[in-house]
Order: sequence, then structure tokens, then C-alpha cells
Amino acid sequence: MKITIIGGGASGMMAAITAAAAGAHVEILEGGPLLGKKILSTGNGRCNLTNIALDTSLYQGSAAKMAAALIKEFPPRDTIAFFEKIGIPTVTAASARGNDSWVYPACKEASAVRKALELECERLGVAILTEHRVETIRKIEKEFLITTREGIQYQADRVILSTGGKALPKSGSDGSGYELAASFGHSLVPPLPALGALISDSSLCSALAGIRADAAVSLIVNRSVTAEEYGEIQYTDYGLSGIPVFQVSSRAVRALTEGKQVMLRLDLIPDVKMNDLFLKLSERKIRRGLHESGTLLLGLVPDKMVPTLLKLAGIRLHIPCSEINRDALMKLAYTLKNLEFEINDAKDFDACQVTSGGIPASEVSLNLESLKVRGLYFAGEILDVDGPCGGYNLQWAWTSGYKAGSEAAR
Repeated sequence: MKITIIGGGASGMMAAITAAAAGAHVEILEGGPLLGKKILSTGNGRCNLTNIALDTSLYQGSAAKMAAALIKEFPPRDTIAFFEKIGIPTVTAASARGNDSWVYPACKEASAVRKALELECERLGVAILTEHRVETIRKIEKEFLITTREGIQYQADRVILSTGGKALPKSGSDGSGYELAASFGHSLVPPLPALGALISDSSLCSALAGIRADAAVSLIVNRSVTAEEYGEIQYTDYGLSGIPVFQVSSRAVRALTEGKQVMLRLDLIPDVKMNDLFLKLSERKIRRGLHESGTLLLGLVPDKMVPTLLKLAGIRLHIPCSEINRDALMKLAYTLKNLEFEINDAKDFDACQVTSGGIPASEVSLNLESLKVRGLYFAGEILDVDGPCGGYNLQWAWTSGYKAGSEAAR
């Protein structure tokens, strides 16, 4: 049994290792100069391998239910055991929600993960052919004929497409796999950027640019809250960034493409209710007395935010606190709980981590085999499924690579 894997990223290497361990003759055709290049950018270079508190309901896309079912077969504990076996012990770290559930290599180096996968491929006899960009795949009777850009041809009994999506094209994920799938009659859920920053035309962006601060984030689509997150927000001159923004970005982008109104509402003091916050500000007003209004928010928010927040509440910056009236205090409390940004767009594929969209679940079996042509399998980001930050997308890569590799080798 000869299996050719097109794309040597996370899912491709996992598929190769699994298939080779099952006794198949395996080769990887990778268009770039290095296997697993995109792994190097995961987890800010530390590689968030998986999540021991992974909630499969958080996956999105037509293949979300498929992902949830397959992850039961190869769950996070199997991922941890696999990496331990190939020489990468793991540790857990605090997630954006504070619990120790995000799993990293103990060395906190993505390069070690990439290298260990490559070494395991070599140990199992996988033929690794880099800078081999596949241009066409044809099936002639029971065999696949694969042709590279250079005109080199390869034959295979089974093919696994693990070319990724379109996110971070400099890593090799340029969407070329979609064209290869289309040549066999597969359709495509339009790829959109996910896990990236969101763009806003709000004047607040330039006023707050450069500030980093925690907040609760609500994604509002056509005036209805559709997602909520918490964590550090990075205010930029073009919009909003940071993990909580990344988490809701996929939903935001889909809503924008459907012509819906999209807003992000930030609660800067999420642990205090509106009425209690108003009372807290009233107490501060009395305590600060003749001190200038800017001291009213001392310790509650970063100093650089104070002028903008006071302006939104209609409070002059240098007046004594004692001159601030009740209505202004109420408006300030409301502003702190409801800082809104209308979202106009998102950063493109060059600046996002994951692709939303891809080959739809309706065209793929639960074994990850194409329903259009026997012997063609899919793994990883090329399928229409994406998850939030925190190891979700790499877990899907390991799970789908394991499944595609084991099924192709049967």
C-alpha cells in the first residue's frame, strides 16, 4: 500500500506517522522547504498542542459535528501520550479563563515539536520530499497520478490532502489544496480569515491605540449578543486585537459577509454591576473632592484610557471631582460597562491564524474519505471546521491526521 500525503504540516505529519506505523509505504510531498513550518508560529512560538478541558461544542463549520465525533477517538489525552512517546513531555498552563488547561511542550518551543514529528517520520521510513508543489492529481483506474510543478510524476494507491487553508500563506497554506479537491468535483465553503484582529473605523481606535487591558467582550450581531469572551484586549489604530477578539473573529467575519451589523462591546469592569459601579464612583467623587476629575478612575483602568473615557461621559479632564454631577457619573459608569466599536472588516489571511471554511462535511465520510472519489482522504484545516484559541485547531490537526492516516492504511 503506497500512500502519498500532500502537505507536510501538523495533520500531514501525523497522518504519515500513523500510516507508516500501520505498515504502509508513505511519502510526503511538501511545497515548501520545511515540514511543519506553520507549527513554528503556533502559541506565539510555544506551540499550544491541545487543551485538557477541550469543549467540542466550540468548533464551528459544517464539519464541527464530525470533529467532535472524531476527537472522541483521538482525544487530548492521546495527543499528550503521543508526544510523550516521541520525546516531547508536556506541561499545562493557565488558559484565558484562568484554569490550567492549555497544554504546551515542557520546553515551550514549537521548533522542538516540529523537529520531533519530522524525526519520527524519518524513523518510520517516510519519504520526505520538500519543495515539491503538486499541480494536478488524476485517478486512473485504481491508482492516483500526481504531477508536481516541475513535471515530476508520482503514483499512489491512496492520497491524503492535508494542504491547510489560506491562513498564514507564507507558511505554505495558500489555498492550493482547494483546487486539487475541486478537480475531483468537491465544492468549497468560502474561506475566510479566523483567529485574527478586527478592524473598526471608530475614532476610539486612534485615541486608545497602544493600550493593553483586560475586558469582557461581547460580539453583537444585528443587536443580539452571539458570543462572549474575556481577556486582554490590545487597542490598535485600526481596531481591536488580543485573544478574546480572536475568539469571536470567525463569527464576526461570517456575519459581515452576510451583510449584518457587527459590534464589539467591551465591559472594562466586568466584576462590578452597573449600580454598584455607580455607587463606587460616587464614593470616589466624595473622597477625591477637589482633586482633578482624572483621579476618579485611578486604579480602575489604565491611565492612558482616562481622558477618552471622561470625554465620552461628558466630563472635562481637569475640573475638581466635586463638580461632577450625578448624571455624568451615571454616564461614566455606563461607558465603562459598554464601550462599543462598530466592526467593519477583519485582518486578512496574512495576519490571521486559522481559516474558516473549506471542504464541506457533506462531501466527506466520517472516515475522512472523499465521497466523490475512493481513496482520497482529507486531514486538517482544508476541511470546513475551525476552533478557538487554546489548542483546539492543533488538536483537530492531530485527530484528523491520525484518522486519515489509519483509514488510508487499512
